[in-house]
Amino acid sequence: MTTRREFLKSSAMMTAASLAGIAGAPQFAFGQSAGGKTLIKVFMRGGADGLHLFPPVNDPFYREHRPNLAIEAPSGDINSAIDIGDSYRAMNPNLEPLMEIWDAGRMMVAPATALESGNRSHFDNQRWIGNGARNNLIDGYLNRYMQRIDGVNDPLRGAILGKNGMSAELAGNIAVPVIRDRENFELENRYFCQGSGCADNQLTELMREIASHPVVDDSMEGAVRDNQIIMLESIAQVQEAGDNYTTNAGGLEYSNSNLGRGLKLAAQLLKAGVPLEVAAVDWNIGWDTHANQIPGSANRFTDQNFNFHRQIRQGATDFVTFYRDILPIIDDVVVVACTEFGRTVLENGSFGTDHGHSSSWFAFGGPTARGVGPDISTLDRNQLRDQRFTPTATEYQDVIGEIMVRHMNMSESLVSAIFPEHNTFTNHNLFSRTS
Repeated sequence: MTTRREFLKSSAMMTAASLAGIAGAPQFAFGQSAGGKTLIKVFMRGGADGLHLFPPVNDPFYREHRPNLAIEAPSGDINSAIDIGDSYRAMNPNLEPLMEIWDAGRMMVAPATALESGNRSHFDNQRWIGNGARNNLIDGYLNRYMQRIDGVNDPLRGAILGKNGMSAELAGNIAVPVIRDRENFELENRYFCQGSGCADNQLTELMREIASHPVVDDSMEGAVRDNQIIMLESIAQVQEAGDNYTTNAGGLEYSNSNLGRGLKLAAQLLKAGVPLEVAAVDWNIGWDTHANQIPGSANRFTDQNFNFHRQIRQGATDFVTFYRDILPIIDDVVVVACTEFGRTVLENGSFGTDHGHSSSWFAFGGPTARGVGPDISTLDRNQLRDQRFTPTATEYQDVIGEIMVRHMNMSESLVSAIFPEHNTFTNHNLFSRTS
C-alpha cells in the first residue's frame, strides 16, 4: 500500500516532467496518421562498450589492444563468445538469453553506431541524441514525431516507463507521463478513507474536481490543469491495464530493475490495448566501465557473482521475457537498445575502458531482419592498430529513421524534420521483414 507521501511525491514528479518544455496547454499531434505501431527506445546510459557486447573476435588487433578484456572466439567454452553466424562479430556470453530472439530471425545488431558529430561527454551526447540534433533548444525527437504524426488523442500515446525522470527523447510540447511502476499509483491510503473501509479513487475524484474549475487556458494554471488531467487519465489506464494482467513468458518474470519495470509496464499497456506509440526505458547497470570491467575469478566473462556480468544477463532475460510476453503482437512492436557512445579500443591500466566513439546498438521485433548491420571496413580494421576509437559505420539517425519509416509507417520525407541536422537518410535495410 502506497502512503500519501509516496503518492504525492510520484505525482509531483509526474506533473513536473509533464510540464517540461510546455508553452501553454499541452498539444496533441497533427498531420500524417500514425500506423498503429510501437517503438520502445531503451537507453544504456553510461557509454556501453560495443566491443564487449558484440566482440570482433576475428579482428587481428582486438586481442592485442585488449589482452585482458578480449573475449575468446566461439569455442563452446562457458567464457567464449557466442557464434551468431558473422565472420567478424560474436555475442557476449552473458547475452545468451537473446539467442532465442536471434534464432527466431527477429534481432539485428548495428555494431558501429554513433552520433557522428558528438563528443565524449555523457551529458552532451545523451542530450543531443535525445534531441535528434546537436542542439540544446529543441524538443526530443520522439516528441517531434508525435507532433508531426496524427495519432490517437490519448495521454499514454507516449510515456517514460520504469524510472522517475524525464528522457530527452520525449521532452517537449506534447505532455507525456513518467511512470516508474504501477504500484506508485495505488490510491488507497488513510488520508482519503472514511470509517473502517477505504474507497479507491477518492483522491483522483478530488483531483478531477479541482481540475474541472475554469481557468485561463493559456495561463500557467491552464497548463497545470491540463497536465493534471493527463496524469489522472494515465493513472486510470495504468491501473486498469494491470488489473487482469499476468506475465505470459513461459515461466520467466521481469526483474525489478528499471529495465524490467519499464518493459513490464509496456507489456501491460500494450496487452490491454492502450495505443502506446513511443516509450522510453532505461537499462542502467554501470556501463561507464573505466575500471574492473571483468572480475579476477576463473570465469572472468561469465561469473554471475560479478555484478556487471549478472546485470547484463538479467537485462537480456528481461528482453526475452518481454518478447515472449507480447509474442502475439510482436509484429507491431520494435525495441531498440542504444547508448551515447562506446568505449576505447584499448583497455586501460585498471582493466577497464574509457570514453570512445561508436558502439553496438541492437533491436528486435516488428520488421527487424536478423543480421549484423554495417560494420567497420576492412581498412578500418587494419588501422585499428593506430586507432583509439572505433570508427562509425552507421549514424544513429539512420537506425531510428529506418524504424520510423519501415515500422511506424512514417513518410521518409519527414526524417529531416525529426532529425533536423540529418538531411540525407541512408536506408541500411536493417528492418526488412514484412510487418
